[in-house]
Amino acid sequence: MYLRQSFQMSENIFQQITDLRKSGNLDEAWNLGCPAVQENPNDQYLKGAFFWICYVYLKKIQADITSRSDSGNGDITPRDAELERINFYVDWIIWLQIPPGGYEYRSLLLTFQKNLEFIPKLITLLVRHSGNLFEDEDKKPFINDKGESPSLMLKFARKAAKAWLSDQGAREVSIEELQSLFQMTRSNALDKKNLHWLNYDEAKCLTVAKRFDDAKKCALAVLREKQTESWAWAALANTYRSDDIEAAITLFSKALSCAQNDVFALPILKGFAPLLANSGMPLQASACVDRAVACYVENGWKIKSDLEKMLNEPWYDCTATPALLQQLIVTKADAALDFLYGGTMFCVGVIQNIHKSGKGFHAYIDRTESVSVRLGLYDSNKPPNVGDFIQLTLARDDHSVLAAIPTDQVSLSDVKWLKGVLLENERGLCFVDDVFVPPDLARENLRGQQVKTLALMSYDNRKNRYSWKAAKVDLA
Repeated sequence: MYLRQSFQMSENIFQQITDLRKSGNLDEAWNLGCPAVQENPNDQYLKGAFFWICYVYLKKIQADITSRSDSGNGDITPRDAELERINFYVDWIIWLQIPPGGYEYRSLLLTFQKNLEFIPKLITLLVRHSGNLFEDEDKKPFINDKGESPSLMLKFARKAAKAWLSDQGAREVSIEELQSLFQMTRSNALDKKNLHWLNYDEAKCLTVAKRFDDAKKCALAVLREKQTESWAWAALANTYRSDDIEAAITLFSKALSCAQNDVFALPILKGFAPLLANSGMPLQASACVDRAVACYVENGWKIKSDLEKMLNEPWYDCTATPALLQQLIVTKADAALDFLYGGTMFCVGVIQNIHKSGKGFHAYIDRTESVSVRLGLYDSNKPPNVGDFIQLTLARDDHSVLAAIPTDQVSLSDVKWLKGVLLENERGLCFVDDVFVPPDLARENLRGQQVKTLALMSYDNRKNRYSWKAAKVDLA
């Protein structure tokens, strides 16, 4: 009889709390539910009803933040008083220990998705309940007229990384837990264009956690896709700060050489200056500081405290000249490629064909090797043409192309130019002397004419041997 009465009382309180909340009497619902849920900590119905009271309070706080942001400068950061109130209700939610798998945690995190990175306690909930939060739609990137935007899953993972890097409170989550979220996102998110940012975030987090070898692997994965981006080189540079200062200087120099303007270079300059100062190069360090200060002044920005602190460091010298820093960059930057693929090698090749997409070409080196070259790696004011000779910088470990520039024609054993008459045999095949001319090059207006031919030694699968094959044919 007692158990039945107790259940009925619990059921009545749960219903009363729910009715009060739905009718808008939130404070009354709180006053009834707060003692009840503490007296009955194992009652899942009461806990669920009390969760939704906390949720509505939190939603009201977020609505105030959003309203202020919309009418102001767009800043969605909670103020101190707002964050204190948010933490109060989130602490209650954590105490409730609502089982995962329902809509509770998902609803809460979706409400704060715009400013999640500023609320460490919510980041903890996100990471620890991530396995039950995301639906199939959350894993798909957003596609619109401007292209692909990150999926909700990727956005949440990146916000978790940002919070972990900037707020000590978020580090209640271990680096291993954070990595599990990253790995789950890589395995499940359907993003194609933006997943490299996750490697970038993970590299920075691992660097802060002093897991430098793992951080290097993540930074290299990004850099091999983004070799022209200053931030990618800086991410790798930071992984060397504690164990190889010379390598860090080389990589920061490369990062600055890639920065398109000083707005993008600001984080690099701020990170590079103390490294140079501690390495016995105070003038170059001072030039970094001056360059950063000039960027703030030119853009009308208030100089930040970290930069003001450097201006007051004993090593800072206001007489330093920009040329000193530039000389260091020019001297060091070229060696950075050695860190990317375990060393580099140089060779000369000839452009064999242009990709149909127009975004690159194939370069022929010899009968055993030709390589694909992205147009972005080709340093020339003129478009590539079949038959042009180029100097290639290759990674020593896998021969991937790091750079390509035009060069003068040289003698290559498996490449030759020849003049002769383009003739068609009885089988309809065309040749210039002993050089086979493919049908797409053996145009009607060239047949029977004196032509100049670029020939490459190529493997003939039908004859199971190497033979000469034309790559380019023009009237002589």
